Amino acid sequence: MKVKIDLSKIFLTPPRTLFERITLFLMMVVTFMLFFSPLKFSNMSPIEAIIATLPTLSISWGWIVLLRSIFRKSEFVKKAGKI
Repeated sequence: MKVKIDLSKIFLTPPRTLFERITLFLMMVVTFMLFFSPLKFSNMSPIEAIIATLPTLSISWGWIVLLRSIFRKSEFVKKAGKI
C-alpha cells in the first residue's frame, strides 16, 4: 500500500488547534517586526505597508505547513491503492 501526503489539505487547511493559532500569531509578530522595522521611520503609503506584510504572511504560513508536515503527518495522509 502506498501512502501519499495530501499537499492541498496541508497547505490550505486553516489552523484549527490552539497551538497552531498561537504559533501562527507569534511567527507573524516576529517576522513582521523583522521586515517592517527598517521601514518604520520612512514615509510610506498604505499600499507599501500592505506589501511589506506579504513576507510576514508567507513565512508564517510556511512555518505552520512545516510543523504540520513534521508533527501531524498522520492527519494529512491519503492512502493510495495497491500497485
